[in-house]
Amino acid sequence: MKSGGILIMLLAFKVFALTGQEKTGSSAQEGELYLNFRNISFVKNNEYSNPVTEGYTLIGYFIQPELVYKPAEKVTLRLGTHLLSYSGTNRFSFVKPVFSTSWHFSENTIFTLGSLAGSESHRMSDPHFNKERMYNAFSEDGLQFRTSSDNLFSDTWLSWENYIFRGDNEREVFTAGESFRYSSPEYAGLIRIEIPVQILFKHYGGQISNYPEHVETYFNLSSGVKALFEIDEPRNRRIGLECLAFFGSCLTGNAGSGIKNGYADWYKLFYSFRGVELETGFWKSHDFYAPNGNFIFGSVSDHIDNLVLSDRNLITGSINIKLPYKDFFEFHLGFDGYYDIDLNRFDNAITLHLKLDKLIKIATIKE
Repeated sequence: MKSGGILIMLLAFKVFALTGQEKTGSSAQEGELYLNFRNISFVKNNEYSNPVTEGYTLIGYFIQPELVYKPAEKVTLRLGTHLLSYSGTNRFSFVKPVFSTSWHFSENTIFTLGSLAGSESHRMSDPHFNKERMYNAFSEDGLQFRTSSDNLFSDTWLSWENYIFRGDNEREVFTAGESFRYSSPEYAGLIRIEIPVQILFKHYGGQISNYPEHVETYFNLSSGVKALFEIDEPRNRRIGLECLAFFGSCLTGNAGSGIKNGYADWYKLFYSFRGVELETGFWKSHDFYAPNGNFIFGSVSDHIDNLVLSDRNLITGSINIKLPYKDFFEFHLGFDGYYDIDLNRFDNAITLHLKLDKLIKIATIKE
């Protein structure tokens, strides 16, 4: 499938997401110049030892300073750099320029070309879009159309990950996605229903390249329902249940793993109290594969050639503590556990990060 067709499909979905109340974008004001300083210092230790994925540790930090300027009420410009360093390397492992132009269609809808608000801000689920991408793939480039309101979130984006020139011997790579979530008003001040829909295309190809591999395009879809119960509103206690169904397919029919189609179900029960959230669940899948997802959920091995575990049955659990400070700083400590019923083994991951996102006014620019 061509990139234009994929993009048209996703933008058509966006038509249903153009109303709301909540403002998008930063708090920058017209005619003001700001410094936006972004940083995440992180440790992610994956204690995995199974046929599907091996364990590894991510430890380091990134910094992303940006100059932010609003020449007009509906236009925002950003210019900066993204610098990623892993501890012990004594260098930056990833350096790239950051630039974007954003047009605010309304108070709740914004269109961006250039560097995107990506990674965890897409609000994708871990089996589709690995949540550790906020550390090692935070910076994305492409285009994005985002709507956010009290009851609606919709993020349509195209992230171009590898650009090719005529005669290159490698493939172009891009991801196109739609993350949609509708939240109902509270019923009787007690229960709220959420309906998520998530769509992803991952494409490897390029007509002008001389790469030896075949074109590959993968499609992933998930949807479900989430019920939230307010059991102690003054202290922000909630209990909830979420049921999600996943589907994955290789549209070009030539996946290296040999898998054409796959599916999965994930049933989760969670409890939250202020900044603490506990979650337990059951994951059941058959031939499921998502190129950008967490491989711990999939059927295709990331380190053993031609190995496919068609059926996966996992008991999942997590504890996450998020302690925000004011509106620009966050402390996060998390634990994820996965018990594989078929392999009779337990894998786990521990996450720790400090996150900073601060907008600092520098000057007023008068015309």
